[in-house]
Amino acid sequence: MIKVLVVDDHPMVREGLEAMFASEGGFDVVGLAANGEEAIALAGKTSPDVVLSDVRMPKMDGFTMLSHMLKVAPSARVILLAGMPLREEEARAEAEGAAGYLPKDVDQDRLSEAIKIAAAGGAFVREQFQSTPSLLTVREMDVLRLLAQGKQRDQIAAALGIGAESVKTHLKGIMNKLACPNATSAVGRAYELGILRA
Repeated sequence: MIKVLVVDDHPMVREGLEAMFASEGGFDVVGLAANGEEAIALAGKTSPDVVLSDVRMPKMDGFTMLSHMLKVAPSARVILLAGMPLREEEARAEAEGAAGYLPKDVDQDRLSEAIKIAAAGGAFVREQFQSTPSLLTVREMDVLRLLAQGKQRDQIAAALGIGAESVKTHLKGIMNKLACPNATSAVGRAYELGILRA
């Protein structure tokens, strides 16, 4: 039996995964947590083999939880699930010691297989979505990084050797793709999604 700890801030997702594992057999759901803090507390008591966690949650996100989990339950393998999977996040998950990074809409067979691979200490589990283009273009990333450094529009234009209007166009693209009303919130959202790293 593979002991699984499910972490998601949506009760329906937690219960749905619990029901899925119960129907399949071979898995024992040892705990359900609504956020990273709860997950760490539960892991200390239940010693899960695999922690299946949402990336974006209140109180403590999946990446912060991952770093704590590696200390609290070093034998547990963590698979992160993303509603909006990003290549940048996938690379970060692998670099920071996760056992896998999968889209939330991954099918049941694939998820079960991924958990078995993780529990057995296998290679990093990923889906094929990483071959899709990155969320932001290379130029948008350049603009975003400079924006995060506190640079103004004219300074960004000078640094990149482009016109102020081009910077404005790139900023509009960034805000649209990240669903943010202004440049400041776009920077915050980029850090939250792992597109920008502190």
